[in-house]
Amino acid sequence: MGGPSSLEGIEPFLYKLFSDRQLINFGIGNLLQNMVAKIISKIRVKKIRPFYKRFGGCSPQISILYKLASKIENLYRENNSEILDVKVGFCYSPPFIEDNVSELLQFGYNKIFVTTLYPQYSYTTSGICFKRFFNAINISPPAKKIKIVNYWYNNSCYNKCLKDRILEMADLLGKSIDRCHILFSAHSLPLYTVTKGDIYIKHIENHIKIILDMVKPGSHSIGYQSKTKFIKWLGPSVPEVIDRLYTEKIDNIIVVPISFVSDHIETLMELDEVYINNAQKKGLNILRIKSLNDSDDFARSFIDIIESD
Repeated sequence: MGGPSSLEGIEPFLYKLFSDRQLINFGIGNLLQNMVAKIISKIRVKKIRPFYKRFGGCSPQISILYKLASKIENLYRENNSEILDVKVGFCYSPPFIEDNVSELLQFGYNKIFVTTLYPQYSYTTSGICFKRFFNAINISPPAKKIKIVNYWYNNSCYNKCLKDRILEMADLLGKSIDRCHILFSAHSLPLYTVTKGDIYIKHIENHIKIILDMVKPGSHSIGYQSKTKFIKWLGPSVPEVIDRLYTEKIDNIIVVPISFVSDHIETLMELDEVYINNAQKKGLNILRIKSLNDSDDFARSFIDIIESD
């Protein structure tokens, strides 16, 4: 989706996001949705502006992504005779996907890999990115030299990155993993996406099973975050799950943001400073795994993701 690169860019970014009816449809028509998007963005910018100010005036995931791209290029160059160019395109902030597509067509690449930083697929997230790509390149179905990676939650190299970070948090909690509870946090989606047959929930469930088979925690749960008002969203919410765990006296909790790979406002602010901080004030022994960001192992796993059959 991208993110604001300046404090002045927060409101325009939010407006573009909430006015896109493929991402979120309030069921009120284009004109009214644009009006609602204006209202939401003006209200929300006041709430989140101080957090972005603390992050240096922009979304931290932007610089993280460029560092990751550079690291992927360097690692690929070390092990291959060919050069891998890694280009970045966003939906709601520059550089836009369409801008990069016009550049792609100017070079005679042997192969073009197209993927997103969403491990699981949803037509409201990955689907939007691919649609913009195909609309811009005007090729449907894609040419043979274009490889589309729709999702990659089941990639073993990627999941080893998560496994290592989960076990690291168990050590920091001072407990063996079989005495820990994993709380998987996933980005919520409007409930109507389920009735439309979106495979996002299925991918989340499959991914959780993969992780559970790898680390074998004592117990686990799933909660959803990052919803807005006006429509119904997937639940239960992360705060609701934490309250239940507290009531049931379940402790030693490792939070795994299973649909996020980098630090941004939803991990650093929503999870860390609100949900986890409140849980720790209640006395819960709870930590979030480190985000993959631009780490070496994640960069290596991403090369494996695009090259795997």
